[in-house]
Amino acid sequence: MKVGKKKYLFVNGEVITADQENSIAEAVAVQGNKIIAVGRNEDILPFKTDNSEVIDLHGRSLMPGFIDAHIHITLHGTNELSVSCKDETIRSIDDLLLALKEAATKKPRGEWIRAWGFHENNVKEKRYPTREELDAISVDHPILVTRTCNHISVVNSYALKLAGFDKNSPNPEGGRLGRDGNGELDGRLLESAHMHMFSIAAFTEEELEKAHRIASNQFAEKGITSIHEATGFGLYNLRLLQKHTQSGVIQQRVYAMIGSLNGAEKIADIMKDSAVYTGLGDEKYKIGPLKLFLDGSSSGPTIWTREPYTSNSEENGIHYFEQEEVDELFIPAHRNGWQITAHAQGDAAIDMLLNTIEKANQWYPRPDARHRIEHAGIAAPDLIARMKAQHVIPTPNAVFLYEFGDGYVQDYGERAAQMYPLRDYLEAGIPAAIASDCPVTTFHPMRGLQAALTRKSQSGQVIGKEKTVPLLEAIRMYTTNGAYASFEENIKGSIEPGKLADLILLDHSLLKTDVEELPNVQVEMTMIDGEFVYTR
Repeated sequence: MKVGKKKYLFVNGEVITADQENSIAEAVAVQGNKIIAVGRNEDILPFKTDNSEVIDLHGRSLMPGFIDAHIHITLHGTNELSVSCKDETIRSIDDLLLALKEAATKKPRGEWIRAWGFHENNVKEKRYPTREELDAISVDHPILVTRTCNHISVVNSYALKLAGFDKNSPNPEGGRLGRDGNGELDGRLLESAHMHMFSIAAFTEEELEKAHRIASNQFAEKGITSIHEATGFGLYNLRLLQKHTQSGVIQQRVYAMIGSLNGAEKIADIMKDSAVYTGLGDEKYKIGPLKLFLDGSSSGPTIWTREPYTSNSEENGIHYFEQEEVDELFIPAHRNGWQITAHAQGDAAIDMLLNTIEKANQWYPRPDARHRIEHAGIAAPDLIARMKAQHVIPTPNAVFLYEFGDGYVQDYGERAAQMYPLRDYLEAGIPAAIASDCPVTTFHPMRGLQAALTRKSQSGQVIGKEKTVPLLEAIRMYTTNGAYASFEENIKGSIEPGKLADLILLDHSLLKTDVEELPNVQVEMTMIDGEFVYTR
């Protein structure tokens, strides 16, 4: 509902402001789309007029809305239109095949059958489905089963034909085609091979609008008021993101990264010299950084590491570009006003991106460029020192440790303790912005906060306990630092007079909640721009 100039007075609460002092207040006044006062009850109640609504918080927490600094609203929404391998009913390959077969009965011949969220370690057989098994489901539909990391998939023969892949196809640059012992394609597609397939399995505009509406409503239910959209479908997708944000289909504020899962370098080459650059837009939709992919999936594992994997002494992962190629795309972009960023999970990939940023800042000094590193998985101390020197903003995914942490220890050994090191960022004064990377894992911010405080995997293993941070600091990383990463810290991210009224009310006191109970905390209401967009 529209509130116009209506005034809301929130009193008797635990107001987590997330300001520079981590202040805890008691009451807040909102008028229109702005916060007009913060303090004690006696400071706020004098603002009451005939047009005011007083909301008694009864000791519950009021806090800034969460800013997810790396999320894929389109991917998550379209996944909701597909078979979910994370569903409790899918515990084996047979379960998955049965779900795909049922989906195929509801689709006309030639239309895509899609599944998402697959993880080979979460099914009884501990393997991927085969091309032959998918062919047995249907030869009249292309079938795509995407791994949870969104960097690997398995497809049937129909899909391989659509992509132009056959036994004689070479591995594409930055990717691999899975093969059996006879050299035949087994249906597995890694990295750029998967990205190519993903671009072929496109959705209609009607499907994308439905997907955005579903995802936006789900995000609002969990208290997410702003997103840094990490893209998936390229420039066409970006046009729809803007359209659906302006029309209200997407309720969150959007900071849109310019890139794509497939062919991001082509988009970067087009956009680096264009008249458009980071910051164009308004408080609702704004152009963000130019983005590339430098390496692979942390759980795949396909990330690019300086030393071989602990699980495979002959493997260092996949990287998409050579140093000169990244320089040629990103240094001109920096010169022309772009914030630059890249998916860089392994320490070798982080090193490559920092090399480019260091050259860009040296050759073309720009005040406050705020270049980013998406994920920054294995952030070794030497890399953190370079991030600090270049004023780089990382977007760590602490929640990955919950779902994938046991695999990290297996694949990377002692390096797993250095992954997503929030404490190191805090002590170095680096404004790391927490992100979920949904749909790679859950977008639930409370699960993300718990992971930041515990670094505990699903099995209960604690991975690098010394890298945890206190609750109030984790909240700042999920709010104020997210605003800083998009150059918007002066208008949102904390509860302070003059800032936008993007607020969430929780069902009880967050500061009195046991860390093990954090995922059970519910959002009672979500306010964006002074309007209630969700109430429980």
